[in-house]
Amino acid sequence: QVFEDDSIDLIALLKQIYQGRKLIILSAFVAAILGVVVALATPNTYTSGATFIPQTGGDSKPSSSLSGLASLAGISLGGMGGGSDIPPTLYPQIISSIPYKLDLLDETIEVSDGEISLGEYLGDDSGSSILGTLKKYTIGLPSTILSALKGSSSEGVSEALDGLYQVSEDDRKLFETLNTKLILSLNEKEGFVTLEFSDEDKFVAAQIAERAKELLQERIIAFKNQSARELLDFTTKQYQENKTSYEALQDSIAIFKDQNLNISSSLYQNRLDRLERELNIASSVVEQLASQVEQAKLQVNKDTPVFTIIEPVTVPFERSAPKRSLIVVIWTFLGVVLSTGFVLVKDPAKDIIASIRE
Repeated sequence: QVFEDDSIDLIALLKQIYQGRKLIILSAFVAAILGVVVALATPNTYTSGATFIPQTGGDSKPSSSLSGLASLAGISLGGMGGGSDIPPTLYPQIISSIPYKLDLLDETIEVSDGEISLGEYLGDDSGSSILGTLKKYTIGLPSTILSALKGSSSEGVSEALDGLYQVSEDDRKLFETLNTKLILSLNEKEGFVTLEFSDEDKFVAAQIAERAKELLQERIIAFKNQSARELLDFTTKQYQENKTSYEALQDSIAIFKDQNLNISSSLYQNRLDRLERELNIASSVVEQLASQVEQAKLQVNKDTPVFTIIEPVTVPFERSAPKRSLIVVIWTFLGVVLSTGFVLVKDPAKDIIASIRE
């Protein structure tokens, strides 16, 4: 039996690499120059953000009177208290939702030319850099041509019936841009949340980071005390209606007494007693509803989360990207790897092509 030797001759490979050392050095030099050009052409990116700890306002259960009144209104308070907190692991789902992105894109920011919405800013900013323009007309050329052929017939974001949203192609691109710029990171061990926004303008980055934090906190508060606010609205409505009826009944008794000043019959006294009993009942109901309104307000305050700000939003002093030295090193490494691979594959490729031709 004849066994073929499948081992690799490292000495032969090293000799082959040494013979092509001029090409490898030249390629590394050219790649380094390209890396320097790319590093200098890449615009500076600044990152601004805030770090906070979400905390609940309280974990007390609603009173029995509030629970009974809520059941009449069709509102369930069984999960209110400490069990209905929104965990920080759901925060990424909130900032990735379409309503949140729409609100953030509608935010007004201050730039050198005046005030502009974030959506208009991101739309005008796309492709403004040299690399962005090259990417648009090289890698992104097919999508650019398709967009031009389709025309601008697509509608913008509009809220339809039943809370449905319609998103156009342009808005979808804005959402993708926003996903790359707005980053939320969680530290489940320590329990804090960091929300950051990156942009070429450090002042814009700070403004959007602050508004993104505020919008996120508003959404969390709205989700957390939704049941308590519905109960407060229902209780307030009932209180206003019963108060109006109580005041109308007071006026009726006063008019009845004014019309019968000199009458002291038993029928008059019976009617007056009935009216006064109705007034007492209405007064008791109004007082009870007024107490429940105050309890509902306290419940809303208890269910409102409190956010402890560890690191507020500040205008960044230094850029977060690009790492220009790392870019040059990567390009140089790629030049060495590609040229070395070419040197090693060149002779076997010639042999293969010659054998095919034969």
